[in-house]
Amino acid sequence: MKDFTLLFPNRVYFGNDSLESLKNAPIKGRRGLIITGKNSAKKSGLLDRVKKIIKHTGREVFIFDDVEPEVSVETVDKVADLARRYKTDFFVGLGGGSAIDCAKAVSGIYKDRLSVKSYLDSKIPLRRDTGFLIAIPTTSGTGTESTKNAVLTYTQKKIKISLRGDSLVPSIVVMDPELTYTLSNEITAYTGMDALTHAVESYFSSNANEITEILSLKAMSLIIDNIELACNKPNDKARYDMMLGSFTAGLAFANSGLGAVHGIGHPVGAVLKLPHGFVNAVLLPHILKFNLSAIEGKMLQLNKATGLDIMKVIKNLNKRMGIPKKLSGVYKGAENKLEEIMERVEYTGSMAYNPVKMNDKKVRQVLKGAL
Repeated sequence: MKDFTLLFPNRVYFGNDSLESLKNAPIKGRRGLIITGKNSAKKSGLLDRVKKIIKHTGREVFIFDDVEPEVSVETVDKVADLARRYKTDFFVGLGGGSAIDCAKAVSGIYKDRLSVKSYLDSKIPLRRDTGFLIAIPTTSGTGTESTKNAVLTYTQKKIKISLRGDSLVPSIVVMDPELTYTLSNEITAYTGMDALTHAVESYFSSNANEITEILSLKAMSLIIDNIELACNKPNDKARYDMMLGSFTAGLAFANSGLGAVHGIGHPVGAVLKLPHGFVNAVLLPHILKFNLSAIEGKMLQLNKATGLDIMKVIKNLNKRMGIPKKLSGVYKGAENKLEEIMERVEYTGSMAYNPVKMNDKKVRQVLKGAL
C-alpha cells in the first residue's frame, strides 16, 4: 500500500481534428501569445490556423515564432518581456517540447519582473496565479504537455535545468495526431524513443504507484507496437497510437518521476549537443542493465505482463532505427567529454527516483559504457 497524489492537465482534447475544439474551449483571458518554433508551424500553415481559430473566439492574438531547439533562458526572458509589453493573459505553446517548455516558463514568470535565472538560481517558488496555459504538441514524445516542468538550457552554465511548479501544468491540452503527419522519420524515431524512455523509467521509478504503473504499461505497449510503423510506413492509426502512447507516458512520469536516463541524459545532451530523444535511446539499455540488481523482480513482472523481453525489444528497436549502441557512434571522441559531463551531473530531479541510488562513481561507470 502506498499513498500518492496525482496532478493532471485540467482539460484534454484528444483525437484527429481536435484542434478545432479550441473554438469552444474555456480559454481564460482576452489577449493571447502563441509561442512556437522558427519553421515548421509557419511552413505547414498550422500557425495561421491556430491564430485564426483563436481570433474567431473574439480574442486578440500575438505571435512569437523564434523558439530555438533546446530553448534557452535568454529566449524565455525575451518572450516574457514581450508578454508584459502586450499585456497578454494566456499563452499557447505550439510545437515540440522546446516551444511548449518556453510557453510554460513564460506563463510562470511574466507577472514578475524577474529573469527566469532568478527562479533557477535562488529557487524562488512560482506564484500560483500564473498565465492561463494551452499546450498543442506537434510531436509524439516529450510529454511536456502533461508535466509541471519546463526544461531550459542555461547557456552561461552550459547545463539543462528544469523550472518546476504545479501551476505550469497546462490548463488545456490539444492532442491532435494529424499534426504529426509531416514529421520526418528521424524526428519520429527520436521523439518516439523519448516517449518509450518515459514509459520505462516511470514504471521502474522509486516513486511509481499503482496508477502510474498502469499508465506506463499501456504507453509501452502502444509505442512498441507502432514506432517502427510510424517511422517507415506512417498511417493514421500508427500516428494516433504514438501520440496516445506519448501522452499516456507523460501522465505516468509527471506523477512518478523518471530516473538516471534523464538524470544523465540532460548533461550529456548539453555537452555533446545531441537531440534529447536520441541520447535517451542510447542510454536506456545501459541504465536498465545497470539497474537490474534493483529491478530484477519488477522486470520479470513487466516481461510477463507484456509478453516481451523489454531489454531485447529496446536494443532491437534502436538497431533497426539506426541508433548506435554508444554515443561515439555519432559523436567522435565522446569518451573525451566524460569529465565535462560529470561536472554538470546533479543528483536531484530525475536522478533522485532512479531505483539504484546514484553517485559519481556509478555515473562514471554508466558513462564509460555508453560514451
